[in-house]
Amino acid sequence: MAQFTAVLDQVLLFFIIMIIGFLAVKANFLARDSLPVITKLFARVIVPFILFVNTVNGATREDVIKNFYLSGIYLCVFITVIVIARVLAKLLRLKGNKAPLFAVANSFGNVGFVGIPLLVSVFGQGAMLYVTMYAFVDQFIFWTYGYTMTFPVDNKLKFKPKTLVNMINAPIIAMILSIVLIMFNLKVPALLDKAFTSMAVSGTALPFLYIGGMLATLNIKKLLKNYEFFIGTSMKMIIVPVCLFLVLRAIGLEHETAVASALLFGLPTVSLIPMLASANGSDAEYGTAAVLINTVASLFTLTIVTYLTNIVL
Repeated sequence: MAQFTAVLDQVLLFFIIMIIGFLAVKANFLARDSLPVITKLFARVIVPFILFVNTVNGATREDVIKNFYLSGIYLCVFITVIVIARVLAKLLRLKGNKAPLFAVANSFGNVGFVGIPLLVSVFGQGAMLYVTMYAFVDQFIFWTYGYTMTFPVDNKLKFKPKTLVNMINAPIIAMILSIVLIMFNLKVPALLDKAFTSMAVSGTALPFLYIGGMLATLNIKKLLKNYEFFIGTSMKMIIVPVCLFLVLRAIGLEHETAVASALLFGLPTVSLIPMLASANGSDAEYGTAAVLINTVASLFTLTIVTYLTNIVL
């Protein structure tokens, strides 16, 4: 019950911040042109500090070694989810560029914008161990398979090794550095730790201000016409997480590990999709609809998943 209450409180907090962002843009207190700056600031500057600080302070060498097997489990789950999303896109008879964008949107989660704030608030800094194991697998698959799905269907793009260069980004470097420090039992100097922690907590509201602001700039009625996302959301953000929880508990994993894993795979879709779709000549508007519908729906689905995994199951 405590985990359910913690998730509900955090989701309500996210919702309030989104309303503030929505009203700020509507009242012209926040310029629409500044919204892309907010997402870049959070993803490139704030997230690395969040990952580094919470991982270093939330896990030990023994924890990493003991739980490394989770990466293998998460890899299997990702493959399963990808197959389900591709099959669902065919069953829904999606045409053109919508099919691959629907599939990729329902395969990956927004661990930076939503996952980290949520899991840390519920499980404390120890949750970063799950996030780190998840993120390494997520990034590898996204920049190999996921990236190619953001190109138009008539583009004959095949995976190229140079695509993996995109994995060398600030968040990944922060995770690798934090793991190195943990494995060698090294400590961050107190002053640096204090500065990094201040950076980590400084921007936790930014992603939800951004989402609320984006909602204020778009035609909501037009977004809601993409009915297939409600089907995809039900699959990705309710059915898959609950089934994953049941499987993990059945094979003997602890309740906290099973719940945290379920929440990670129940996250709304990664916000990079519309940006990559735009850059690669695909349907950026459709990608934006996927992100916004998934993210708003997560305010309800994350609560449902937590309720089912903590109270009903």
